This record gives sequence, C-alpha cells and structure tokens, in this order.
Amino acid sequence: MEKNDPEVIQLLNAPKDKPMEIVALNGGTNMLQKLTAMGLTHHAVVRVMRGGGSGPMVVEVRGSRVGLGRGISSRIMVRPFFSDKVRTA
Repeated sequence: MEKNDPEVIQLLNAPKDKPMEIVALNGGTNMLQKLTAMGLTHHAVVRVMRGGGSGPMVVEVRGSRVGLGRGISSRIMVRPFFSDKVRTA
C-alpha cells in the first residue's frame, strides 16, 4: 500500500454494495487472528451489506456475511477493487 493513497479508506466509511479490497489490518495479534478466522485477510474482497448510522456493519466476504463493530471496522483499510491502478503483491 502506498502511503497517502487517496483511494484507501476505512471500511467504516466504505460505500454500500461496492467491492473493496482489504489493503491493511491495523490491530493487535488477537484481533488479527479473529479477523483471519472470519476470512478478513489482506487482499480479500469485501462488500458492505449494511453500514452507516449506529450499530454493527454487515459485510460479505468469501460468500459469507460477517457482523463487525464500528471500532474494528475503523481499523480495516480498503480501496475499490476495480481500480485503474496496477497492484503489486
């Protein structure tokens, strides 16, 4: 992930029904283990099914729906999946 990439936002602020690619997970070991167990890993594609307002977000990842609190959602950095930028692994 490039520093100051204008496309990178918090999952908390991601638009509904738009595919987003996870580019960073900012958290401790326990949080990262839990996210990994739910399929939320680096380069996974997620889609916000319900968000905004108060309460948990519901995202679709790898064919499953997962509920995430707003605190965790703010630590997951994403960017649009269909971007004109070339990505390197």
